[in-house]
Amino acid sequence: MRVSLNWLKDFVDLKADLEKVPQALTMTGLEVGSIVDVEDDKIMDIEITPNRPDCLSIIGVARELAAATNKSLEVPLSIKKAYGKKAPGRGSAKIEVQDKKACPRYVGCIIKNVKIGPSPKWLVQRLNAMGLRSINNVADITNYILFETGQPLHAFDLDKLEGKRIIVRKAKKGEGITTIDGIRRELDPNILVIADAASPVAIAGIMGGKDTEISGDTKTVLLESAYFDPIVVRKAQRKLGLVSESSYRFERGVDFSMVFAASARAQEMIRDIAGGRVSGTSTDVGGKLIKEKEVSLELGEISRVLGIEILPSKVADFLKQLDIKVVKKTKDKIVVKVPNYRQDLERDIDLIEEIVRLYGYDKVPTKIPTFTLQKTYEEEKKAQVSLDKKAKDVLISLGMNEIITYSLTSRFSVESLGISFDNLVRLENPLSSNQEFMRPSLLPEMLEVVSWNLNRRSSSLRLFELSKVYLKGDGDSVRENKNLCLGMCGATSGNWKEKSRDIDFFDLKGSVEVLLNKLGIKEYTLEAKDSFIFRDKMSSSIKIGEETIGVLGEVKKEIAKKFDIKQKVYVAEIYIENLLGIADLKKRFSPIPRYPSVKRDISILIGDSVASSSIFDLIKETGKDLVKSIDVFDLYKGQQVGEGKKSLAYTVEYRSDQKTLKDEDVTGIHKNIQDALVKKLNAQIR
Repeated sequence: MRVSLNWLKDFVDLKADLEKVPQALTMTGLEVGSIVDVEDDKIMDIEITPNRPDCLSIIGVARELAAATNKSLEVPLSIKKAYGKKAPGRGSAKIEVQDKKACPRYVGCIIKNVKIGPSPKWLVQRLNAMGLRSINNVADITNYILFETGQPLHAFDLDKLEGKRIIVRKAKKGEGITTIDGIRRELDPNILVIADAASPVAIAGIMGGKDTEISGDTKTVLLESAYFDPIVVRKAQRKLGLVSESSYRFERGVDFSMVFAASARAQEMIRDIAGGRVSGTSTDVGGKLIKEKEVSLELGEISRVLGIEILPSKVADFLKQLDIKVVKKTKDKIVVKVPNYRQDLERDIDLIEEIVRLYGYDKVPTKIPTFTLQKTYEEEKKAQVSLDKKAKDVLISLGMNEIITYSLTSRFSVESLGISFDNLVRLENPLSSNQEFMRPSLLPEMLEVVSWNLNRRSSSLRLFELSKVYLKGDGDSVRENKNLCLGMCGATSGNWKEKSRDIDFFDLKGSVEVLLNKLGIKEYTLEAKDSFIFRDKMSSSIKIGEETIGVLGEVKKEIAKKFDIKQKVYVAEIYIENLLGIADLKKRFSPIPRYPSVKRDISILIGDSVASSSIFDLIKETGKDLVKSIDVFDLYKGQQVGEGKKSLAYTVEYRSDQKTLKDEDVTGIHKNIQDALVKKLNAQIR
């Protein structure tokens, strides 16, 4: 916004401080971008933030300058008397407001015997300083008041108004208007217009019509000052592609209390410059005047927010400079009334910002915030970081690649995996349908990444992601949990010893087991469990005692197809935060065995329903401390073993810590294990 320094002098005494004006304004938040000389005047280009429509006027800027320099503000008497008041009564102007929501207040007055002519030199210079050309004295006065008070006005030639009346309404279908710039504009029923008895004569809050503009023949003027709804003006402005000084202010919100005061100021100037005489009183159509808002402020909050101590007496002085009245004061709290033109002051934090603006941001010392974390939180955080790092190191050593995905997911992904919407965190205003929810699981994004890579001809995928998921907590709270997701698909790379083959469920299961073992978690079990996501008999839950810490399995074909995946894909999700108190990352020395071990194979035919964990447990229980490891190396299901059966082959390693085992020792233990499998699990030894 352009601001004339000479104009500011009308309201604030600046004789001794001209050079300090730009600095003072900038430090209060009105940044002065540049200064140029125009006709013995200095014009400042000031950046006005959207939350300060009160500064879109000379008086508004002068008010800020007076507060910053602790000087008094001199406002014209006509504005002082009428500010925050209604017109005396139902005046001579005939005004009808049909849409009171879009136009909650309209002040009109009739001024007779007006002599239209050129404006005085000082007025022309003021408008030139603002980048506006002079038109005639009455039109120039309305523009002058707009820049001075921030309240747009419009003057109609009353004799050109059909029925000599004003009607504020929405445009009718098919109506149009030729605006004062000479362009014909088509209107629609969503645009608010000022009309006479026959047709629109102005677009409310934006621009007047050419047919009723002030000309050299005008004798009687109807002067308009109104408040139009910012949203209505903004929509009409966008629809018509028409921007004006008036619409720029109306769409940001003008001061409701200034509507009549600006009209009174214009009436005074028209009388002095154009010789007009007000006929009767002004007509003021609208609701009740807005009461000043009350805002309370805890004095202790000032030091807490700013980190500095400001004396209560100094706080009161700052508020007084800003024309903010203290109506109630206690030892720890004050209650203030905020002027109507300060629409941005609604909470205590807003008042604190005002106080520090006048105190001076440059006086606030620079220092690093100090805070102390609770010891328990520090320990938990350190343990979590160590656990995360160890898990990543293990998975990378297994040839897996880390991925990082967005925290937002789509409704489609959630529905595809059968996840309930009850506990999901939904964004109120998502940017797109693909970012509607905070992800409740890492599985949807893992499948999206697998699909993306497969469609770009990647033949072998071993991926993992360690990140947060989000679910609703109690009330309006949100729970953040850290999960680990593994995904495998495609074929193994193969080597000199082993040919390439398709990745299967046991590759994923083996990776999970290696991870848990490396994290020092020994007492876990894998139990078969049905899942909406995973294929039957290829789905397991990971449990420690009775607590489930994760799931893994082969994704069902119909679900994989929804993600455009045509081959088998295996995924696991582990609730890694649940491992914090269980994982043991300490490194311990383990001596090399003093005595050699002996390996024997067991091949059995057993019912398909028997869990692998039951077989492992029975072998360990029977062999006791002599069984050091059990590895499965073959699984077969098919016609050769019959329906409902499976063939399994294990390698069992035996070793004693006290002596070298003899052949007869191993044979006896091995025979006992075979007998136990036959007797307790109905297995057949092959």
